[in-house]
Amino acid sequence: GDVLGHELPKNSAEQIAGICAAIFDKDIAKSEFGFLQPNVPFAMDNCGMGGDRTVTANISTVAAFIASAAGIPMCKHGSPANADKGECGSSNFVEDFCGIKSNAHKRDVERCVELLSFGYTEALDTRFKLIHTQTHKLANMPHMNDVIGPITNPLLPRLMTRRVMGVNHLIPPRILAEAYYILNEKGYTNLQHGLFVRGFTDSRAESGMDELSICEMGTQVAELRDGEIREYWMKPEDFGISPMPVEFVSPPAGVRKGDFSMSILGGEAPTPCLQMAIANAALLFWLAQKSACLKECYSLAEEILMSGKAYQRMLEVRKMLPAG
Repeated sequence: GDVLGHELPKNSAEQIAGICAAIFDKDIAKSEFGFLQPNVPFAMDNCGMGGDRTVTANISTVAAFIASAAGIPMCKHGSPANADKGECGSSNFVEDFCGIKSNAHKRDVERCVELLSFGYTEALDTRFKLIHTQTHKLANMPHMNDVIGPITNPLLPRLMTRRVMGVNHLIPPRILAEAYYILNEKGYTNLQHGLFVRGFTDSRAESGMDELSICEMGTQVAELRDGEIREYWMKPEDFGISPMPVEFVSPPAGVRKGDFSMSILGGEAPTPCLQMAIANAALLFWLAQKSACLKECYSLAEEILMSGKAYQRMLEVRKMLPAG
């Protein structure tokens, strides 16, 4: 059942699917750039909704660099932090800390995906879609676009065959799996294997994060695979690690989120912080079929991070798409 007692309309998934279909059709497809079409067999995203209750590092972006260093094509979508928060959204991290252009020209992003297995698309880049500006520049509050934004990555939908989507406390993961099921049925998306994850820090319903959690309570998962939806929980032990207290997954007092994220990407943060990023990357390795065993995927991701290959990949992307 739903841990959170949400009171959403019965047809929430249909409403979300309908709006996303309209954005694919009337916004991205008709924009100046149209869809990103890198010459790769598939590409994945692991963008989350943001707006969660637990401040964590830029985990999904770090995980995307780990996956891309293993040759998994990542087309990472994201946006700056909402204007009123002064936090570090994925675009802030990519631009200000990694030194990578967050809204590069379409062909440059495509080439980067082809050559380095990494592309970043800025959700506020109106050359692709207009909707995101409403929430960031005007609303400054939780909004339906927090759900729609990650689904409407401007990657050509037929290439997005696998993905992770982080879900916050405002919606059950299953609703997002159902929305994708509807979009698949209507031919707007081609998601063959998706994981919709909502991490918890403890048993309180409002605690949590829009990514896989390595805390005791674990992660609520809705999995869409070949047209079937399953719901279950993932625990840190599934990855071969011990549960961590919540204070290990947030930036230490006085440390900026972007600096904290960079220390994880460099393999220099305390072990639990590294484990959080590695476990989230392991999901991408599992979806990309690097191994059918989550523990094995965790080991592969750990080797990439701790050998410096993920940090090296970030530097290569910076060289190709420098900010400024």
